[in-house]
Amino acid sequence: MKRLAQVWGFITGQPVARPRSSERARLSRIGGVPLHMLLALVFGLAAELLAQEPANEQDRNRFCAVAIFVDSGSTPLAAYQVQFAVTNGTAKVIGIEGGDAPVFRQPPFYDPKAIQNEVAIIASFSTAASAELPTGKTRVATVHLRTTSTEPLQFELKLQTAADAQGNKIACLASFEQRKSQ
Repeated sequence: MKRLAQVWGFITGQPVARPRSSERARLSRIGGVPLHMLLALVFGLAAELLAQEPANEQDRNRFCAVAIFVDSGSTPLAAYQVQFAVTNGTAKVIGIEGGDAPVFRQPPFYDPKAIQNEVAIIASFSTAASAELPTGKTRVATVHLRTTSTEPLQFELKLQTAADAQGNKIACLASFEQRKSQ
């Protein structure tokens, strides 16, 4: 290296000064870490990322949403409780949102422990006047699911109870509809 500096100085006609050893040490470190260690870390991480196999179609997460409806006929719906389950065990409940009617727009109450077992027990109530409560078929909630399966999901929905504005039990029908993927 010294000889190269002398040759370069001879060619250009300018003396070439070599950096002092403390400057060389400073130049070979970045943030107190030796440069060769940083390069090894960067290239090691890059090699690991590039060496990963592409995800199989089966290993990819898919998301879907299932709308839950309660049909109270001509009776105003003030409260309900339903049990929603994934019957083929290939999906996890990841969220629950409220419904269409203003009184059920907030997310319903649910059991967080039941969700871990592909079951969602969902309930909501309103103390609003009968005139403000929905009648007929009403979307009361939407259950969001994550699955890795390519098989169609299978669900079960049971209406556990429903009530009118006076707290009287009423006959209702519960149904669900899987939303189309976009």
